[in-house]
Amino acid sequence: MDSNRQSVTIDSGELRIEGSLHLPEETARKAPGVVVCHPHPRYGGDMNNNVVLGLTNRLVRDGFAVMRFNFRGVGNSEGSFDWGGGETDDADAALETLSLRDEVDGSRIGIAGYSFGAAVAMQSAADSTLAQAVAAIACPAPQFRAFSGMEILQPKMFVLGDHDHNFPADQFRFLCRRFADPRRDEVIGGADHFFRGSEPLLGEMTSEFFTTWLKR
Repeated sequence: MDSNRQSVTIDSGELRIEGSLHLPEETARKAPGVVVCHPHPRYGGDMNNNVVLGLTNRLVRDGFAVMRFNFRGVGNSEGSFDWGGGETDDADAALETLSLRDEVDGSRIGIAGYSFGAAVAMQSAADSTLAQAVAAIACPAPQFRAFSGMEILQPKMFVLGDHDHNFPADQFRFLCRRFADPRRDEVIGGADHFFRGSEPLLGEMTSEFFTTWLKR
C-alpha cells in the first residue's frame, strides 16, 4: 500500500486537513475513487484505524484511488472536534480534493465510513452531488435511525456485526428496510463493533459494492 501513497493537504474552509492518497497500480484510464472516514476521535479514532486500513488496502488492490484523512483536531489536522458538523465539511472537502486529482475520474467517486465516520459519510452523501455511492459500516444506532427517515438517493451498503454492543441486528435489519433502493445490507456473524479479524471480509464486501456502482 505504501509504494503508491502520497501525503496530501485538504482545505476544509480555513482549516488544513491531513490526508493520505493511495493510488492503484497504473491503469490505462483514470481510476474511480473512494473517500474513507474514520471512527470517533474522542475514542481514539483516526485514519490509521484497523477498519479504515483494511478498506484502503482492498480498494487500492482492486483498482480504486483511496483518500483517507484525519478529521479536524486529529493528528496533524487543524481545528477541533465539532460533533459531526465540521467533520462532514471535512468529508465534503476530501471528496472534492479527490475528484480533482488528475489520476482520478471525478464522475466515479464514492464515500465510506466506519462507526462515527459512517454517520459522517451518510450525511456527506445526503448533502453532496460528488458521492455516487455510500458504504456505512457500524453506523451508530441513533444516527442510523435518523438517516432512515431521510432521502438518500445514491446506492447504499450497510454493514453491522451481529455482536455489536450498541445495535441489535434485528433492529438494524428493520431500519435498513426504510431506506430506498438500491440498497444492500449485511450482518457479519461473530463480529462486534470493532471487527477485529473481519477486516478482510469488510474489505471484500466494500470493494464488491463500489465495483458494482463505480466501475459500470
